Amino acid sequence: MGSAGTDEERLIEAYFDAFNRHDLDGVVACLHDHVVLVSPNGDAVHGRDAANRRYASEFAAMPDAHCDLRLVVGRAGRGVAESAFSATIDGRPVRAVGAEVIEIADGLIIEIRDYHQPA
Repeated sequence: MGSAGTDEERLIEAYFDAFNRHDLDGVVACLHDHVVLVSPNGDAVHGRDAANRRYASEFAAMPDAHCDLRLVVGRAGRGVAESAFSATIDGRPVRAVGAEVIEIADGLIIEIRDYHQPA
């Protein structure tokens, strides 16, 4: 998407860039120690270590996972990212569209609420 304007937008873009490279260290570097990741079904993962395990598992299960970032807006410790997700799981294509609402504390992502739905 290019360089965004606010610190929040740059952090969100860095997170998505690392995710799309399947750079586990880069993804986790964007996360606060007390991060909470909330899935569309309401399941939540708490803490950086649990988030690390979740992303490692996702990258292993979906080696072609990619989020096409369409919109990033952020300021005052909050942000929204709209994207189209694509991956292959067990030989079947998976597509989802939606947004993630992101909370930021101490310059890091402290919460992601994922609202993607199957496309």
